[in-house]
Amino acid sequence: MNTFFSRLITVVACFFIFSAAWFCLWSISLHLVERPELAALLFPFGLRLGLMLQCPRGYWPVLLGAEWLLVYWLAQEVALAHLPLLMIGGVLTLLPVALTSRYRHQRDWRTLLLQGAALTAAALLQSLPWLGQGEAAWNALLLTLTGGLTLAPICLVFWHYLTSTTWLPLGPSLVSQPVNWRGRHLIWYLLLFIVSLWLQLGLPAELSRFTPFCLALPIIALAWHYGWQGALIATLMNAIALIASQTWHDHPVDLLLSLLAQSLTGLLLGAGIQRLRELNQSLQKELARNHRLAERLLETEESVRRDVARELHDDIGQTITAIRTQAGIVQRLAADNGGVKQSGQLIE
Repeated sequence: MNTFFSRLITVVACFFIFSAAWFCLWSISLHLVERPELAALLFPFGLRLGLMLQCPRGYWPVLLGAEWLLVYWLAQEVALAHLPLLMIGGVLTLLPVALTSRYRHQRDWRTLLLQGAALTAAALLQSLPWLGQGEAAWNALLLTLTGGLTLAPICLVFWHYLTSTTWLPLGPSLVSQPVNWRGRHLIWYLLLFIVSLWLQLGLPAELSRFTPFCLALPIIALAWHYGWQGALIATLMNAIALIASQTWHDHPVDLLLSLLAQSLTGLLLGAGIQRLRELNQSLQKELARNHRLAERLLETEESVRRDVARELHDDIGQTITAIRTQAGIVQRLAADNGGVKQSGQLIE
């Protein structure tokens, strides 16, 4: 009974938290896209796909049902059109998510590439029902790709942090410990975020084409220092800076393409850096293993050398003792023979 109530509370909390986050992201998307139904394909789509790729399958109906209820409510309030297309696309996206869920608990770089491929396939399936709408089909594909590749990897970052961290119960010993804020990391993040904002708002119009190249610098810096998590967080900061700037409002397609390029750069660079780190760790392990094997080989050779030297010493000693004994016997048997006596003395 307690398990049932705990499960019920979890489902209800998941429903309301996801609904609130979905509506907030839809409002932000509506700032970038004029049509309400297309705004649901931007960041809300990325949030749903990102959570579905991480959470167990039992929560998928909750996420999908909450989205359908919100879409139906928006259709009544703001005349959101093409409601069946949104619902059919939501069902079709379950296929790549279900296939991806079978290959969890792999290496981080494989997880990044696998989920990136799943997001691309889900974006194609989500925009598939829009093929009969003309230009809206291409807009739907661009929106789903941009929203999925921008927001879904951030869900992976949070999920990785929550599942890989060892959580301890709050007790007196834990409360008395000081909190490690890691100020150096926060300063780095804030500094790079300010630089991204300045690149969007402070550069003159003549250098506007140079801005995307400058925005790649925070991604490279954080990816090199913090791995794939740093690359994805830098991508999110760049996305916020791009959305906050005023230079893209007259060209929303350019903004979406820039967000998509930033997301792909962060995802692929993060996967590459993580692969490089894993190869370096594997190489270090092999070098340490070879070093231990070399030490054991030297120890074995030294042990064999000592054993051989000990055996040779014993054999030679026994041979010399036998020769001396036989020489002594010969001397006693031939005491009158001077040559035998002289040879025995030489042996002694």
